[in-house]
Amino acid sequence: MEYISKIFEDKILVVLGAVWAFVYELCFPESAYAIGAAAVLGIIVLDLLTKMFTLSRQSGGLIKAVRSHHINSKRFARGTMDKLIVFATMLIICGLAYRISPISDIAVWFTQMVYAVMFFRDLLSIIENLNDAGLDVGIFKKIVERKQKEVLGDIEEGDSKNEN
Repeated sequence: MEYISKIFEDKILVVLGAVWAFVYELCFPESAYAIGAAAVLGIIVLDLLTKMFTLSRQSGGLIKAVRSHHINSKRFARGTMDKLIVFATMLIICGLAYRISPISDIAVWFTQMVYAVMFFRDLLSIIENLNDAGLDVGIFKKIVERKQKEVLGDIEEGDSKNEN
C-alpha cells in the first residue's frame, strides 16, 4: 500500500498521465491510427527541415540565413503551429469517427484517407522546397510546376482584378 501511495504523490504526473491516457484512447482506438499519425508527424518534421535547408541554401548558408532573418523562429512557429493544429484536429475527428461509426472498417478507411491526404500534401511541400533549393527533383518537377501554375494563376487573376 505504501508503494502505491508513493506512485500518486506527484499529482502533476498523475494528472498528465490521466490526460494522456484519455487523449491516446480518444485519438488512437486502433494501433494503425498511431502508426499513420507518426508517419504524418514525421513528414511534417521533414517538411520543416527541408524548408530550413532551402532558406539556408538560398541565403548562402545557415548562419547567413539566420542573421538575415530568412530563418526566424516566429515564421517557423506560425507555420508549424498551423500544421500541428490541423493535425491535432484531424486526429480527434478521426478518433471520434471511429466511435460513432457502426462499421469500424469505414472509420479506419476514412482515417487512412485523411492521413494520406495530409501526408501527400506535405510530401508535395517537401518536393517544392527541394526544387526551390535548386536540387534536381527529376520527374516530380512537372508536378511542382503544375502546382505553381495553379497558385500563381490565382494570384495573377487577383492582381489583374485589383488593377481594374
